[in-house]
Amino acid sequence: MPRVFYALALAALLGSSAAAQTVEGTVTSDSASVPLATVRLVGAPGGVAADAEGRFRLRLPGPGTFTVSVSAVGYAPAQRRVTAGAGETVRLDVALDAATYEAGAVVVTGTLEQMAVRDSPVKVEVVPARFLETTPSANVMDAVERVNGLTQQIDCGVCYTNNIRINGIDGPNTAVLIDGMPVMSSLATVYGLNGISPMLIKQVEVVKGPMSTLYGSEALGGVINIITKEPATAPTLSTNVFSTTHAEMAAEFAAVPLRGRTSALVSGTLFHVADYHDNNGDGFSDRPFETRVALFGKATRQDERGFERASLVAKAYVEDRAAGVEPFLDDVSGLRGSDRVYGESIVTRRAELIGTWVPRPDLTVRASGALHDQDSYYGDVPYAATQADGFGQLVWTPPTEGTALDGHNLLAGAALRAIRYDDGSAATGVYDAAGALVENRPDTRVVPGVFVQDDWRVNEKLRLLGGLRADVQPGYGVIPSPRAAVKWRPAEATTARLNVGTGFRVVNLFTEDHAAYTGGRATLILEDLEPERSVSTTASLQQILGSQSPVTIDVDAFWTRFSNKIEPDYSVPGEIRYANLDGGATTRGVALQVQGSLSRALRYTVGATVLDVFVEQDGETRPLEFAPDYQGMAGVTWEAPGGVVLDYSARLNGPMALPPYGADVAAAYQAATGAPLLSESPVYTVHNVQLTKDLRFGGRMAQLYLAIENAFDYKQSSPLIGFYEGVPGFGPTFDTAYVYGPIEGRHFGAGVRFTLP
Repeated sequence: MPRVFYALALAALLGSSAAAQTVEGTVTSDSASVPLATVRLVGAPGGVAADAEGRFRLRLPGPGTFTVSVSAVGYAPAQRRVTAGAGETVRLDVALDAATYEAGAVVVTGTLEQMAVRDSPVKVEVVPARFLETTPSANVMDAVERVNGLTQQIDCGVCYTNNIRINGIDGPNTAVLIDGMPVMSSLATVYGLNGISPMLIKQVEVVKGPMSTLYGSEALGGVINIITKEPATAPTLSTNVFSTTHAEMAAEFAAVPLRGRTSALVSGTLFHVADYHDNNGDGFSDRPFETRVALFGKATRQDERGFERASLVAKAYVEDRAAGVEPFLDDVSGLRGSDRVYGESIVTRRAELIGTWVPRPDLTVRASGALHDQDSYYGDVPYAATQADGFGQLVWTPPTEGTALDGHNLLAGAALRAIRYDDGSAATGVYDAAGALVENRPDTRVVPGVFVQDDWRVNEKLRLLGGLRADVQPGYGVIPSPRAAVKWRPAEATTARLNVGTGFRVVNLFTEDHAAYTGGRATLILEDLEPERSVSTTASLQQILGSQSPVTIDVDAFWTRFSNKIEPDYSVPGEIRYANLDGGATTRGVALQVQGSLSRALRYTVGATVLDVFVEQDGETRPLEFAPDYQGMAGVTWEAPGGVVLDYSARLNGPMALPPYGADVAAAYQAATGAPLLSESPVYTVHNVQLTKDLRFGGRMAQLYLAIENAFDYKQSSPLIGFYEGVPGFGPTFDTAYVYGPIEGRHFGAGVRFTLP
């Protein structure tokens, strides 16, 4: 009897399997296979990834007619209708057209709702995963700076702390998101980006302009949203190993151990470099020693119809970074905090947890938490800080179809943010004349807020968006952040957008300005610092020319006016002064970008941004330090015969104002380095080239790549002032802020990626 039961059960199982409806086929372009394309049903978040030969097999939820969507980076997406009977396997071969403009990409950043990028009333720039792989890097920060209008600013010429500016606006004004959820921390633009491997990323969405209505105070200047890969469609296994002639070594992996209604993705990154070299002869290492470990996990749960109902993202980041003179690097643990041998040591531990629950289609609940621990020494000056952030958000999108509000996409929500920051300094404590702590006063704030938004599709050509956020900031009352946007599409190939909004941000100086802790300048806070406020306007026009080999032209104009702006004032030798500006700060400019393809094998992007960034105070106007007058970028991808892909990228940096120094300091610097001490940086370019060869076998794919970074070996003179005085690093004029260009020159890299679909 048991044997009969098992036989019947096996027959039933085989029968049900045989009765499943499937679609199978290949994805090609110009008769060549398109590897790792995403194939899914329209309206369902699930799907599959094609293998290295472009082959796929997709199971259908039942008999009937369905729309299948096929997409791949660098190609225009395609949709096909298929009809399958019970137990039938339908053959579907899809040919994609090459494209550079990601018109079919789905974005969420502009409105908190999924829509095609061309439909969004707020302009969203999509950076595909392929772009992030055009130079060897285990850090998304290195790739994002090659986007037109984005600049990586190095805040310290010793330890290399960095941040990202959007259109010249300071890094702390940029909100960093993971899968649409704000990474709430004053250090998010540094560690929120540094801890994410390009291997995990499906795409990066960039919004240049005010987004405080949806994302809160950190979004005055714009948003960078990291969209991670979905476990349901990510390759089963991906690995990447590379090394460079600067002794950088990295190993990464991403794996999908569980796939189905519950799917999971896990990833890890190990990066290490410990090579002392001092090519500029200032006695300090040209780059820090660094060991970085990042762990990432993502789990999703779908309902029986394939719609995602819950997700959980966990991220851990540990970094041990040290830089300074060679004796310090020989014994970092023994010399941390020494007043005899100069070095900077930063030990960072950071953990983040982000959860999303969709109890019903019109309701989304999100929550996140972040813990950040920083144990640092800048010479003999300690900086030990802890920051804990909690964030919760409820979003309601009431259905309007078939009602009097048909055509309106309504959204309403409530948010709550809790912050606790303590750094053992005068910013969070009271100290007596001897420097002893009298009373610890951590910065603790709870900020509730509500927001509403109406995205109104007036007709096929016109779309209007209006939104308002109100946050209750402790000590400042109710702070409104309104915004409005207009999208006009008079023709299929022409789109114009206008976006206006305001912002508000409470500044915690010591988490955001590295200069407050490094160098020989005394830090002076001249008054109680008031919150920064801003008003911003961005306008854009996009025109697509041609159809066979389309060319996409984007023209943007932007203007932001800050009041109560806080900027470091270097004008007094030996001091950094902080105060709210008695006047304002303005960022304005225009940007142009052209992208297209001369054939399937040759694609290009060229862009330029012209900036005018200045500060007005006491009736005088001065340029803002570290904001370039103009910048440019170029990228070319050529799929050469034989399966070799050549990627070329270049970045142009125009002149920017640098911190002023006295004539005696300038003379001493030139005597020590042989180079003049500049008040304005020179114009320079950085060029990168990478060759990639795909090896495909049995549905798997390996990629071998060789790269040259900074091919023409451009590097600035020493970024350190006063290193030649007394004990290096402890001289009266020692300063680490003189960084305007690459400190390291040409270097080579090589690596291999492996993908198992």
